[in-house]
This record gives sequence, C-alpha cells and structure tokens, in this order.
Amino acid sequence: MKFLHLAVFTGLLVAHLAAAQVSITKSAAGWEMTNGNIQVELVRSSNAVQLKSLKRVGGAEWTVAGSPLVAFPEKSNNQYRFLDDEISNLPKDGKQLKLRFKSDSGGLFSLMLRLYPTGAVIELGANLENLGQHNLLLDSHIDPLFLTLKTSLGALKPYSSVQGQHGFQPAGNLSSAREFRDWIVLENDAAGESALIGGEPGLGVLEWKATTRPSSAGTILRAGTLLLKDKANDPSPVFELAAGETVEMPITFFALAKGDTDDAGNESFRYLKRYVFLTPLPDAPLVTYCIWLTEANSEEPILRELNLAQRVGFDVFYHDATWYEGASVIPGMNDWTKGLGNYQESKEKFPHGIKSLSDAIHARGMKFGLWIDPGNVDATLVESGQIPADWLAEVDGKTLGATHPSLSPTRQLCLGNPKVVAWIEKQLVDLIERYNLDWIKWDPSSTVTYECNRTDHGHGKTDGAYAAYRGRLEIIRYLLKRFPNLSGFECDPSLYYSRTNPGPQGLLPGGYTNEFITGPMVSPNVWGSLATAGIGDAGADNLTGRWYSASALDYYLRKHFTHGVTFGNINGMSSQFLSAAPAGYVEAFQRNLLFFKQYRHLLFEDVYHPKIGAVGWSSVQYVKEDSTESVVYIFRDKSEAADSTIRLRGLDMKAKYRITSLNDRPGRERVLTGEALASGISVHLPNEWLVNGDGAFNSEFVNQQHYGSDILLLKRLD
Repeated sequence: MKFLHLAVFTGLLVAHLAAAQVSITKSAAGWEMTNGNIQVELVRSSNAVQLKSLKRVGGAEWTVAGSPLVAFPEKSNNQYRFLDDEISNLPKDGKQLKLRFKSDSGGLFSLMLRLYPTGAVIELGANLENLGQHNLLLDSHIDPLFLTLKTSLGALKPYSSVQGQHGFQPAGNLSSAREFRDWIVLENDAAGESALIGGEPGLGVLEWKATTRPSSAGTILRAGTLLLKDKANDPSPVFELAAGETVEMPITFFALAKGDTDDAGNESFRYLKRYVFLTPLPDAPLVTYCIWLTEANSEEPILRELNLAQRVGFDVFYHDATWYEGASVIPGMNDWTKGLGNYQESKEKFPHGIKSLSDAIHARGMKFGLWIDPGNVDATLVESGQIPADWLAEVDGKTLGATHPSLSPTRQLCLGNPKVVAWIEKQLVDLIERYNLDWIKWDPSSTVTYECNRTDHGHGKTDGAYAAYRGRLEIIRYLLKRFPNLSGFECDPSLYYSRTNPGPQGLLPGGYTNEFITGPMVSPNVWGSLATAGIGDAGADNLTGRWYSASALDYYLRKHFTHGVTFGNINGMSSQFLSAAPAGYVEAFQRNLLFFKQYRHLLFEDVYHPKIGAVGWSSVQYVKEDSTESVVYIFRDKSEAADSTIRLRGLDMKAKYRITSLNDRPGRERVLTGEALASGISVHLPNEWLVNGDGAFNSEFVNQQHYGSDILLLKRLD
C-alpha cells in the first residue's frame, strides 16, 4: 500500500468579500488560531499539547481547558511525545497548523488543524507513518477530532439522521456512552449555540463514526473515519500498519453556530461548498431518466421512450445496467449481472451501437450516461480467463462474490490492487470517450465487503478496505482530471469528488436519493413486475386507489422534488416505463418538473425545517444566503388538521417578499414582510379545487382529503 496524498482542496471558488484574514500565531506557550469567526488556543505542556480554548468569537467556551487534543491510536502503551510544528498556507487563503508527535516504536503521528477565511469551522486531518522496523498495531479508527466538551452550562442534546426524514432529528441524550454512525449536532440550549461534527462518509467502503462518553471532566467526543468495520465476533479489530507505510485519514470538521441544528448545518454547508466540494454543474441538480431492458433490440423501445423524455423535460437520459456484451436478453427477469465486466456494447441489444443512441440523446439537448459497477464482474469472465483470477478479492482464502435468485453469479475485484485500479481507469476512459458520456452512475450493488485480506495485492491482511477506498478515490480523481465536466449519480457519498451526493443525503441540501419514481409502480394494477406497488424504491404508500386527484399526485411527486430526482424502471421492465403510466400521472410529472426547474438552483443553498403549528405536517425551506430568494415545501402528512401555520426562517425581517403558491393560478401572488412570514403564514391543505376538481369524492377516495402539499416561491422586492 503506497502513500497517496488526498486532494482535499478542490471545490467552489468564490469571492470572500467579508472574509477575515486567517491567522496562526505561535508563542512560547503554544498557538492561537482565528479567522474572526472561530478561535482556537493550544498550549504546550511537557511533551504534549493541550486544548486551552475553542469557541465562536464572542461566543461560549466549548472545551475544558487543559484537556488532551490527540487520541493516539496505538494499542500498545508506547507514549507519543511532541516533536515539532509547521505553519503553512492553503489554497483559497486558508492556513494549516501541523503538529507532529513521535513514539519510541517508530510511529510518527501528524495532526493538521485548518482554518479558512469564512465560517466558524475548524477542519482536522491526521496521518500516521511507521518509521520503525515492525508493524504498528492500531485501533480500527484514527480520530482526527478528540475533545473534552464542557457541560457546566447545561446538558448537550444530540441530534442525528433518521431514515426517511430530512435534517437532524433528536437522538436521545448523552448520559451514557453513545455511538453515532452519521453526522451529529450537539445543541447547548443554555449557551444558545450548537456544534456540528461531520466528516468524510467513506465512499461506501469505509465508515464514519462519532462517539461520546461522559466523564468527571466533561463529555469526551471523538470522531473520524473507520479503517475497519466493527464485527460482532471481534469487538476490538486491529489495523496493522507495516514498516515504511503511511495511513492518511480523511477530514473531520467541527462547526459552531449561534442557534439550533439548522444554523449549525448551514454553517457547515457553507464551509463545505466554499472549500471542499466540487463546483456544481449548470442547472444542477439535474433530473434524470434511468432506463434499461433485458431483451433483444432494446434500442428500439428506448428510442421511443426518449421522445417522451424530451417532451416531459428530463435533463439526462442514461442507460442503467445490461448495456454490455453478453448481457441478458430474457425479458422482464432483472438479470443485470450477466456479462458484467465487459466494456463493449451489446450488438444484440443495440444494433446501431451505443454511440448512435448517445448522438440521438445529445441531438435532443439532453445529457447521456451509463451505469457501471467496476468492482464486480460476471463469474464466467473469470472462468474464461478474460479477468485474471489473481485480481479477485478474498477473505481468508474465500473468493468474494454475490448470488441472487434473479442474477448470474459475480466475482468481486480488489480495488486495493494497483493493477485493478489501472485496468478500471483505462476501461472507463475508453468508455467515456467512445460514447461521449456526460454522466456515470457508479453502483456497487453486488459488492459483498471491501475487506480483502490477500497479501499479494499491495496491501496487508487488515488494510484491504483502506486500500480499496484509496483505489476508488484515485479512479474518481483520475476521471475528473481527464473529464472536468463529468457528473453522475454516486450511490455512495464522498466529500472530495462527488458532484451529486458529496455527503449524507438526508442532511445535505440538493443530494439525490436512491429511488425510482416509476409511474406504473404506484398502482396495484401492474402485472408482471418484480416490484411491489407502493413499497420500496417507489415510495408511494399513499397511492393505492384506482384514481388520484391532482392534489394526491402533486403530493407524491413533490416529496421527490425536494432533492435531485431520478426516474427509472428499477427492474429493467418496459411495463415500468413512464410511457406505461396513466396520462394523468405523466401530466403531473411534467408540470412538477416544469416548476422544479424554476427553483432548483435554491436546493444548494441554506436549508431550514420551519416550525409548524399542527401535528402531522412537515416542511423544508431552502433560502439563498443573501435572503433574496426562497422555496418552501409544505406537506400535510395524513394529519387530522387541515389548517396550520408555518414560521419561515432565514429571511430579511424588514424586507417585503412576493409569495407565489404553486397551488394557485398566476395572478394570485401575495406580498408580505419577512417579519410577518417569520411570525407564521397560514396554510390550508389539501387545496380544495385540486383535490375535488369539478366533481366530488365518494367514500372510496376520501382518504385523499387527509394529505396535501404546496410549494411557496419567495422573491425579495428591492
């Protein structure tokens, strides 16, 4: 495993007109770091470094003075002693303080603390180099963040993600040791402040974890990326670092904000957008149609569907699995792994070639892409010798691969093997150039585990997952260097090189979720489908009748349009095409997509979850940082209450705003002040005309009266 430097400083270049200059000052006692928003003070004591202060400028103190700054990961009792420091400049006017510590066993531990000109956020990184003669036995995680938080001002309330809900949700208390597998916010009501702790999710290869533990001094907080996943039969796995090797941890960050979880989230998102994330492409988030079939000459029905996709207004039309030579041609049976690992097109399915399909899509003004699963191959390609057997991932001598009742058996490649990485890079570059691809969907659906423990792949017995993470990261870095405008749907997020899903999808604005909102799947009247109506990826448990009002369809679709949208036929069946949906569903999709394009630029801005007066309602609000525009999603989720008030946030209290309801026809806009909107705007759902139309409900459809939605567009009037 060779050292590969992480390029963590890609991102959106912006003008920081109000930014303060970052300063790192060294004295005999220690160091002071500030950017005018956050202040960090460190002191030296004997051979160690302690944290003296961490706070927002003018805010409350968050840490216990004199508490440790580093949790060294060696399982032995070898003591690390402070060695030296280095202050350096970073891109985008940032600065870094590197502190180095050395042990008698030869471990050289470096902790990097980074500040940028804006925001009350400190970024941390760490690496450990083995300069000794023997393996270093390490914990399964090396945590760049190690703090002892003060609790004298009051109890800290934790918040984290909950499946199916957007934003940070209450997560109990910290009275006992806790473990969080997603980003967390710690809210201090007494101080009126919140802290967000986040970091690199790990591309689905590694995991991120934060832990808290109460102590007599305060709450001990640790956070970082897991190098080895915890196993039930091995509660304390060991990561071995060979002599001469280096392990570099991805970033973790600590953000402070005055206010609640939304305020801490927005403080973090602004930092990530400015200093870490890739630049979004124009018109992002793009609306994509993901299509595929397991039948011969699928080119013909796909081209027919392309005409509808253009009329409806999709931005991207891309082919999911089974485009490759040897792919299944048995209709409706979902076998997408047959032929996997071939990077030549299936002439049986595309008589005129995929380049012809690409040209047809581009001629209609849409982007084109393909699905890939580079880490897995059809087992028959290994048996035939087309894929070398020594590239396969193994655990304890057993080759990794997946089996499924509807799929051909697969074998898994080791992404920690440099030969595999080089081969994948070549295949993907050729693919992108040959078919003029704009979009790649990397979907490791048949992956079993990344923890290969073969020792002939360039990694050791315990660092296979870490090597696979670095390998996959290198492939993405290489592709984006070759093709700077390449985009795609990343099923597994990473802060560094992901355009559509750089972080936790339920916590970050604008991300895509892995869903297929296929029209015919939302009704029980679908025959021959392997997907159950209203369950799973369709997410349409509210659509179970024979007829749906405009209000009911809008409610369903607007739930999906709160983020990036992927439409597709999940099982590779023509019965799931959009063209197979009822005409009313297609019209509902088209009108909601038309509106989506008017406000989607706001989905990368600040995000709030307004307070609502009634139980059983929900709301998400996106607001430009300068408060000039906002979009507000409002949902009545089967509540008994038809009326409620929504208290909006992030607006200019003294300004006037024009409010447009997407439930109303043009010409019915209202003008209200930011102060009035913050006090609460009255909403009635469902809209009576949209739910009743020109007729009336009978008992079969009365449940549609219990849910509804609206989208408000706000524009500040100067």
